[in-house]
Amino acid sequence: MNIKRWLVSIALICVVIASLGFVKFQQIQAAIAFGESFPEPSGSVKSEVVTTQPVTNKYKVVGAAKATKSLMLTTEFAGPITFLGYEPGDSVKAGQVLLRQDTSIDEANLKAAQARHKLAKAQYSRQATLLNQKRTSQNDVDIAEADMFIAAAEIERLQSVIAKKTIIAPFDGTVGLEDYQVGQLLDVNTTVTRLIGNSDEIWIDFSLPQTAIQPDIGNSITVSTIGQNSRQFQAYIIARNPQINETSRQVSYRASLDNEDKQITPNQMVNIVVEGNKVNTVLVPTNAIYRDHTGSYVYLLKQDEQNNWRAHAVAVTLGKRMSNKQVVLSGLSGDEFIATEGAFKLSEGLLVYTQAPNKSRMRGEQP
Repeated sequence: MNIKRWLVSIALICVVIASLGFVKFQQIQAAIAFGESFPEPSGSVKSEVVTTQPVTNKYKVVGAAKATKSLMLTTEFAGPITFLGYEPGDSVKAGQVLLRQDTSIDEANLKAAQARHKLAKAQYSRQATLLNQKRTSQNDVDIAEADMFIAAAEIERLQSVIAKKTIIAPFDGTVGLEDYQVGQLLDVNTTVTRLIGNSDEIWIDFSLPQTAIQPDIGNSITVSTIGQNSRQFQAYIIARNPQINETSRQVSYRASLDNEDKQITPNQMVNIVVEGNKVNTVLVPTNAIYRDHTGSYVYLLKQDEQNNWRAHAVAVTLGKRMSNKQVVLSGLSGDEFIATEGAFKLSEGLLVYTQAPNKSRMRGEQP
């Protein structure tokens, strides 16, 4: 009797559960049908076919002019000035004496050294004669010879000191505006003047980031002066630093410029434009670029099986900006159909309403 009651109870419970499940199924089906009655999410955008065009790679930097011959003349010894052979800003010739310091004490020491050398030479000669007669030892001869050489070395040292107290122009050029007077005491390593060589050539030094176009030796660059009366010149690259600067990560270059009319002076700042060869470059409108924390993207528009346009994100590497266009270095090759204005509101796989592209343009033909 108890078993029959249990079976009846279980049967009633199963009926209740089945009834509830059927009701819930009906509700879910109704919800699905209600959801399907709404249109699929979509977006309307403007679009165009990606184009490529020849673009000249350019990079603008600031450089500095540098004299081909430039030398800072300094004193090696202390002493008063006894002679000045130039005026500030003078043009001087190679070999011209620019400055002399007092050498009276050095000349007196030189005479003493010459006398000691003469005596040492005579003593060595006597010791050598006595050695032949076996009346002295080899050690005495060696000592006399060493004294003779030491005296000769002292003469050379003093002659060098006297010579270094006379500053001579090593090449033709123009001296700076440093002003000295006869009798003025100069200390060791005092700057006398800077000598700038006379030359119709001037160097232009500049640096480029390692990510920029890197020109070759012999390539031309455009140099323009900075100021109201700006002028342009052509210079030619003659040297490149073999290594990248570890601090700035830039590559240094040197160019040669014809400066016969002396329009550019050493240490003058100039603007430089480095141009590369024309290359076919992919260009897209700037409003077609979508950016987030993972990178830059362009939405490619492709048709699905129902011939509806769908958005597909493509990662791109960007170059420089040119007016309202953006250079794309990688990710696109040209002739792709992309979203432009309104691309920011798209997402992967989203239905897109836009104007169909011109088929001839997608094949690269002229419209």
